Amino acid sequence: MRKINSKGFTLIELLAVIVIMGILMMVAIPAMTRYIENSRKDTFLNTGKEYVNAVRNMWVSDNFTCNSVVSTANPAGTYYVEIKSADNTNNLLESGGKSSWGNRDVTGYVRVVLSESSEGDATTEYYLQLTDGAGHGIVDDGSDTTPADKLVRGNILTKDAAEKAIPEDAVTCVEA
Repeated sequence: MRKINSKGFTLIELLAVIVIMGILMMVAIPAMTRYIENSRKDTFLNTGKEYVNAVRNMWVSDNFTCNSVVSTANPAGTYYVEIKSADNTNNLLESGGKSSWGNRDVTGYVRVVLSESSEGDATTEYYLQLTDGAGHGIVDDGSDTTPADKLVRGNILTKDAAEKAIPEDAVTCVEA
């Protein structure tokens, strides 16, 4: 008996390949979507930590003034350093510092909490509030529970991260 179709695929073979490709796509697309979202969260988190490190370095080197007092001479309390990537408020980062979701400008603040223990030891902790105006961000709830150096991917909100303003009665610090 002679083979009729020696140069092509049969309809059954093509259907089998299409079904296999469909199954692979059902598995691959959600995995890749998760991978991309986690990468964006990590990038946003690193951007936030860059802002905190910039504030930390400028704070220690007395590059901020808070109520006309240089940063390291401030008494125990809470101080705010504003972040606006659109106009690079306080010259925190030379470049970058934008959202990983669409390269949007970010706004927020770094909250610096100075405290003294009963033994007289001074501690400084940094907290971060950062949003991109599209619902993505890191929210500082003011409860001093998660310092900026302990933030993880799970602290990033991908929706409903509302922009939070610096309290009106807060002491804000600007570049000296």
